[in-house]
Amino acid sequence: MFSYDYLILLSNILIVAVHAHSQSRPSLGISSCSYVGAVHVDCGSENVSIPEIPNECTAIIFDGFNIDSNNQVNGPSGEDNLLDELDLLLKSSKNVFILYGHETEEDWAQVLATEISNNATNSTNEMKGLKPFLDKHPGIKGLLINNLELDANSVDFPKYSENFKVYLDTMRSNFSNMSIGLLLVGKFIVDQYTKPKLTWLNFTIIDPSVDFYMISVVTFNECTDQFRLLGTAPIGVLTSKNNTGSTNSSSNGSTNLTMPVTNYTLICLNSTDSSSWCYETLDSFNAKGKFANDNGAGFVVNIIKLDDPKNDCKCGPYPSFNAILDGFNGKNTNITKECALSNRS
Repeated sequence: MFSYDYLILLSNILIVAVHAHSQSRPSLGISSCSYVGAVHVDCGSENVSIPEIPNECTAIIFDGFNIDSNNQVNGPSGEDNLLDELDLLLKSSKNVFILYGHETEEDWAQVLATEISNNATNSTNEMKGLKPFLDKHPGIKGLLINNLELDANSVDFPKYSENFKVYLDTMRSNFSNMSIGLLLVGKFIVDQYTKPKLTWLNFTIIDPSVDFYMISVVTFNECTDQFRLLGTAPIGVLTSKNNTGSTNSSSNGSTNLTMPVTNYTLICLNSTDSSSWCYETLDSFNAKGKFANDNGAGFVVNIIKLDDPKNDCKCGPYPSFNAILDGFNGKNTNITKECALSNRS
């Protein structure tokens, strides 16, 4: 059911499948960056000001907004400065995309239940609620729709894709110059299409109404001993020894290590730190950049604020972003100094 023109890898956490039906609509570019409000506070790190975002970030994906049953757009609770940060980003030279949607699949089901038969009433009303938000924050280039996956409370939904296409087309008719993308969970997609439990998205139906797809592999594999040195979303091959002297290896031999969802980048403050987390190395980031170039149009890193912007690891600021970009551009990492903290076992 999948027919994508491009595949894009997103850092250690996300893979994007992208195709462009219209070259006139805004693009993510080859090396976009995800930007999350106050996440640095929870992680005990300093904030990253907008001028400090790498120039090589070709677009910013801003997390995240939901629309409620009253068609009011809301940001995450407790992040009072979120809209101020969004407005500052919109004044920069970057293309800014926002994560947007309903909070749960059940909320989506309620919105989409009768769109074919009721002349898109719910979708039309939602767009009337979305428009004042977009007018108040001019310059948003695209919407990245999320929370579409089924969950334990889901029931079978006949013509889900047909109703969702009505929703997408209504959005397109109201905001014709904006790009529309879908953020989907890779693990769910694999499970759904290898052993489907309920009817879900038929991509051949919705594809003409979507500009790009982002496929998340944040939780692609659990971070177990099997994946600790392989990464939770391994690409290709790896052979490496763990602390017990045993060898973990994948099928075709290149090093690929991936952080778990609990640790986004190489956040490590001294050489004595040890960890049982699954992790990336600069080589594995290079490999992911090469994969992105071999298979598509670019990559997007997740949460640029947490990619060691202050160079605490002494690998250079934004080491994983730069290592992926180097791999995408066909060269080894531009970090010439040995970075032991990125190669710990």
